[in-house]
Amino acid sequence: MKKFVFSGLILFGLIGCNEVKVEQIVYDGGDKDAIIHNILNRRAIRKYTAEQVSQEKIDTIMKCAIYAPSALNKQPWEIRVIQNPAILEEINKRFLSFAQGKEFQGSAARYREPGFSIFHNSPSLIVIASDKSNVNAKLDVGLAMQNILLSADALGLGTCPLGTLVPILNLPENEDILRLLNIPDGYEVAINISLGYPAESPTAPIRYADKVKIIK
Repeated sequence: MKKFVFSGLILFGLIGCNEVKVEQIVYDGGDKDAIIHNILNRRAIRKYTAEQVSQEKIDTIMKCAIYAPSALNKQPWEIRVIQNPAILEEINKRFLSFAQGKEFQGSAARYREPGFSIFHNSPSLIVIASDKSNVNAKLDVGLAMQNILLSADALGLGTCPLGTLVPILNLPENEDILRLLNIPDGYEVAINISLGYPAESPTAPIRYADKVKIIK
């Protein structure tokens, strides 16, 4: 196994972003309106400012994550919040190395562009690993992820689920990354989430109401 050692923090230049005004809404009513607004207005964010997320907000989001329901309350997840620039840079390098000569869909298709970041240059990256021995683990991780997305939005932060990075982090040659993150044996990366302050306000893509049927 390769050894992956950091001798200290590496400081990288931050790419400037155009300032984006984020609308702040205050509700005079009860929690119901705020919760529904939160669900309907959350968006996947793919542009972030350089401002780091505070420990206080991370703590709130992680509390929401671990309060997600799980089958038999097994909580078959391990969650890591990475804010170390050197580790983030290394993860991006591992993706770029894997991506060479391959084609991807979505934003990952632009990996050949200068300055590309698989996690959209977000200052924080959340890695969620699931227990491979638990048949419900992937579903439970999804529930925890949704709590992360919604609580982050409620705090004025942006997120984006990152599925493309999952198989790369689970490759045998990247085992050193998982060990660096102290992911236990028997766990595998299930999903990743970029996290930071949004530098864009995307509109909602089309939703298909006809996929819902009411049976009476």
